[in-house]
Amino acid sequence: MSLRPLENTRIDFAEKSDADLMAEVADGDHASFTELMARYKTPLFRFILRYVGARSEAEDLLQDVFISVFSKAASYDPAWKPTTWIYRIALNKCRDYGRKQRLRKFVSITRPDNEDEPGSYTPEPVDLGPNVEDIVARRQEISRLSAAIDALPHKMRSALVLHTIEGRSQIECSEILGVSRKSVEMLVYRARKTLRDKLGYQP
Repeated sequence: MSLRPLENTRIDFAEKSDADLMAEVADGDHASFTELMARYKTPLFRFILRYVGARSEAEDLLQDVFISVFSKAASYDPAWKPTTWIYRIALNKCRDYGRKQRLRKFVSITRPDNEDEPGSYTPEPVDLGPNVEDIVARRQEISRLSAAIDALPHKMRSALVLHTIEGRSQIECSEILGVSRKSVEMLVYRARKTLRDKLGYQP
C-alpha cells in the first residue's frame, strides 16, 4: 500500500477536527486520510525517530503506522482521542520493532530534528583550541546518555520520550500508555533515577 499524498486536492479541511477526519477515513475517504497524514506525519516521525534512533527504520515504521491507521479506521472508537489512538499504534510498532532486534543508538536529545541519522552524523567544524578536551568530553557524555536511554525498559523509555523529550502532558501520556497519571510520574522518575545511577550523576 503506497501512502502518498493525493495530488491536486482542493478540499478545505481547516474546519474539520481530527475526529471528523477519522470518521471519514473509516468510510474510506482517501482525501481525509491524506489530511490526517499531513497533520501527524512530522510529530509521529520525530517521536518514532527518537525511540528507535535510526532514520531509515523510523521512516519504515511511520509507513506501517499509517497503514494500520487506515486499515483499522473502521474499528476506531470515537470515545478515544484520535491523537491517543494513533500514538498508541505508533508505540506498539516501536515496541514490536524492539522485540525483533536490538534498538540502534538513541538519537541525542540535543541534536536538531533534521540532522542525518546517527550513523552518518558529521559534527560541525569547531575551533580545536584550548576547549577541545571539553568538546570531546561532552560528545562522549552524550553518547553515554544515549546508550543508557536505549537500555531502559520499554515503558520507562516510552514515558521519558513522551513526557520529557516530546513535552506531552502527564494526562496525554497516561492515555497513550494506558496507565494512570501517577504511573507516568513514577515511570519518568524511575527512568531519570536509573539514568543517574547508571551514569553516576548526583541528584
